[in-house]
Amino acid sequence: MDVSVIIVNYNTKELTRNCIDSVFAQTSGVTFEVILVDNASTDGSVELFEKDKRIRFIESGGNLGFGKANNLGYQHAAGKYLFLLNSDTLLLNNAIKEFFLQMEQRDEPIACMGCLLVDANCQSIHSYGNFMTLRNEMIRKPLFYLHKYFSVKEGFDDNPLRQIDDHCFEVEYVTGADIFMPKSVADRLGLFDPDFFMYYEESEMQYRYRKNGYINVIVDTPQVQHLIGGSEKSSRSLWKRSDLPSMMLCCRKLYGSRRASCLKWLMVAAYTPLAILDVRYPLRERWAFLSKLCKL
Repeated sequence: MDVSVIIVNYNTKELTRNCIDSVFAQTSGVTFEVILVDNASTDGSVELFEKDKRIRFIESGGNLGFGKANNLGYQHAAGKYLFLLNSDTLLLNNAIKEFFLQMEQRDEPIACMGCLLVDANCQSIHSYGNFMTLRNEMIRKPLFYLHKYFSVKEGFDDNPLRQIDDHCFEVEYVTGADIFMPKSVADRLGLFDPDFFMYYEESEMQYRYRKNGYINVIVDTPQVQHLIGGSEKSSRSLWKRSDLPSMMLCCRKLYGSRRASCLKWLMVAAYTPLAILDVRYPLRERWAFLSKLCKL
């Protein structure tokens, strides 16, 4: 088996079905399997996918979150490579074969490979990033909040580390929407840290890989569309939609509790005026958001 495609589904039946259909429609020239892990969906996903003979369907037994569910899929994988694919993505070309060929032809010690993602309008979107630092997060988080909820330009870009050749450049981490990697790397160093429920698990994992001598890269031959936010639930509270708990957890793991404490209070200072001004949410919910942030 060349590639094990692992997809996690949580109440995204139509998105997941379209994603799986695109995998089978676009992929040729490699042997592959699709492993779908369902996190206790209640939207009819189980009834639909347990009948799909093309895939290996695994019920997790609960909402494990992104990382643990991928880890569960990995335990059943038989491929030489793993392709961790978001349920809200579509393959636009023979992306799996392109990833496979790039990995097979390169001599660099590559842990994770991604591509230049596009959105529903085929415009380039966030595909890679830099590991967190206190400075970066102080700039990035408030700008992201302003961009997401008030349509203010983010104005903060991550830069590649180096150009390897015309089709490939090195980055600190590849976003979790599409991660192609040798299974041997996961066998040696583990996949996602199970302490993370959602968000920042891909950057912690790839930080760990880089510390052990691997690099992470972006290649431009695969084409993948990411329908950003398609797998998120807009009905969730302000706190549950936030990635701040995972950010703090990642900071503690990467840099220790002292820096994490410093980052927390910087975030409190930055988010207090934003939360006060965000009248789209009830005052009680905004107060709860700040209170929970102080307790991280």
